[in-house]
Amino acid sequence: MSDRLKGRAALVTGSGNGIGKELALRLAAEGANVVVNDLGTSVGGEGRSSEAADATVAEILAAGGTAVANYDSVAEPEGCASAVRTAEESFGACDIVVANAGALVAGAMAGLQADDESWQKLLNLYLGQKFWLARAAVPGMVERGWGRMLFATSEIARGTQANPLGALAMSGGIGMCHDLAHQYRESDLTFNCYAPAAGTRTFDLYKDEMDEALRAQGVPEDEFGAFYLPPADRIAPMLTWLCTDAAAEVSGQVFGMKGSEVTRWTEAADGPVIMKDDDLRSLWTLDELDTAVPNRLMSEV
Repeated sequence: MSDRLKGRAALVTGSGNGIGKELALRLAAEGANVVVNDLGTSVGGEGRSSEAADATVAEILAAGGTAVANYDSVAEPEGCASAVRTAEESFGACDIVVANAGALVAGAMAGLQADDESWQKLLNLYLGQKFWLARAAVPGMVERGWGRMLFATSEIARGTQANPLGALAMSGGIGMCHDLAHQYRESDLTFNCYAPAAGTRTFDLYKDEMDEALRAQGVPEDEFGAFYLPPADRIAPMLTWLCTDAAAEVSGQVFGMKGSEVTRWTEAADGPVIMKDDDLRSLWTLDELDTAVPNRLMSEV
């Protein structure tokens, strides 16, 4: 390790397990003082326990690092403010914030038929968390002149997973990231998103179903592992790098991560344009649009 983050204070939400835990360990190994935030719930967001956060802290301390636990819920504004305050009171600053915590909100999987309670839970956890953490942490980053924020997102954000509620919540974080990156583009604050694919507790929920499908396809059991997602620790290096000074020019980006594979999602930009008579004030007729839209606006050329 290189101590690239020596003296920095980092808050990682949901760092009692999975990707968050591996990132907290890696940040600490690089010299950061880490607040390990975890509510200690099940994959479905049920229950509450200090065990997960305490275990990650113990592992960091045993390796010679510095860490404290925080058990606040980041699905509510008070919890986010308290988590940031823990970093400031424990380490004098909150330089790095990783909004990583998540859980399966079962009711939200009903899509357009989801009940309002499930919808609100989804928003609070995946979108509210990012807003509330940024509101609590960014002013201090601006004052100190340095900061890093990472927002977890998902392939769901691209609208490919038949999950419209998740698409809205996840893509909203990307929009916020882009806006903050634009606002603070002349500073040493950066804002980026990551869409991870890793063998976490969530993946384990579907592992038996995957095994059955592979077995039905005739895949030998000793080859099942080739179809599993890579371990969560493979994602930690890239996330850690984004928190370093080396990544000072990288902001407003979304990175897909699967094992050692990192893909930069390309930003949306203006494509083909149509304008009648080169005059913004001209009025299209529907007959004209019958031809102009499919032949010119929807053209890939």
